[in-house]
Amino acid sequence: MTWRESTLGDYIRIEHGFAFKGEYFSDAGKYVLLTPGNFYEQGGFRSRPGKDRFYTGQFPEKYLLSKGDLIVAMTEQGEGLLGSAALIPESSVYLHNQRLGLVKVKQAVADRRFLYYLFNSGSVRDQIRNTSSGTKVRHTSPERIYSVKVRMPTKLAQQKISVILSTYDDLIANNQHRITLLEGMAEEIYREWFVRMRFPGYSSCTFIKGRPDSWAEGRLEDIATFTMGQSPSSEFYNSNGDGLPFHQGVGTYGSRYPKHEVFCSQPGRKAEPGDILFSVRAPVGRLNIADADMIIGRGLAALRHKQGKNTYLFYLLQASFANEDMIGNGSIFNSVGKDELASFPIYKPDIRLVERFEKIVKPMDEEIHLLYSMIKRLQDCRDSLLPRLISGKLKVAHLDIQFPPSMREDAAA
Repeated sequence: MTWRESTLGDYIRIEHGFAFKGEYFSDAGKYVLLTPGNFYEQGGFRSRPGKDRFYTGQFPEKYLLSKGDLIVAMTEQGEGLLGSAALIPESSVYLHNQRLGLVKVKQAVADRRFLYYLFNSGSVRDQIRNTSSGTKVRHTSPERIYSVKVRMPTKLAQQKISVILSTYDDLIANNQHRITLLEGMAEEIYREWFVRMRFPGYSSCTFIKGRPDSWAEGRLEDIATFTMGQSPSSEFYNSNGDGLPFHQGVGTYGSRYPKHEVFCSQPGRKAEPGDILFSVRAPVGRLNIADADMIIGRGLAALRHKQGKNTYLFYLLQASFANEDMIGNGSIFNSVGKDELASFPIYKPDIRLVERFEKIVKPMDEEIHLLYSMIKRLQDCRDSLLPRLISGKLKVAHLDIQFPPSMREDAAA
């Protein structure tokens, strides 16, 4: 198989997005305004139900994206997102804004899905980061991306590689879709029962000022214990797995569980599996869930329900702190201490209602955890294959691969 030493500019052109006006941003609407936040750090498209911004104003039709369009993050909106690429999952929904580049592919010599994987490979991502500039927010440009050096196989080999890797991505996407559905169901049950107050048996309750008269006013410390993080000396930090995972703040947060990138060989204040990780420094109130024993630094607190109802506590906190930084103080960055967190006001429903909620929703959370574990294994397999396929170390010329209908015509040509 012949590989050609070249640059990305030989295969693509990148179009800037539109400067959409903030006055037309909305929490609901027909068109979703994409940002780099719609990318996974390792690449791929992420929908964000309840967090996406919509656009209600007029815009040129050319900025309405189509299914299969390849987009790349041109700014570092979140840690590790610069240069991440994604394929648009459906047509006439998503808008191309100015922080994203729309990659136009020279179809005669390149396969769009192969370029998607190429963009998300370590060698290309590193080169894009090295071309970036900016003091507050790192950013790049089409011209800089064009200069990125790549090795390209024949188009037929590109398509074979795409099929192999997309098999993993399809399984990952299916599991991510199931997670989205389960999370949405769990959140909706919580809102229906404990926000809208339409819980089982609500019609026979007496309400006072919008809540059942049997629900007592209380504080978060009435139902939860707190472990406030404390950072050990940095001399004990490492990346080779020595000690326990260490988490300082939201920088290592995932979408639900943290990413274990830094470890600490010195004992410290710990979070245990199932504890809720609560960010106590800006942004105050962002949540993750501990999936292992870990050491937590000054930017985090670990919360645990006193009666083991952590599922209920998680959705209570998620609803209560939907607007980040709603509590706390600080001259430069917002922060919150143990006393202020402990005194956060809550209502205390009948424990039998909480137990009923746990019985329904806890199995959903357990299924979500299992799906995340499956995704991690699939990602590890895909990510171990990707550099070997992209570099040509794994040969594909001899493989008899069945192409999906969308690729058969190009493959035959």
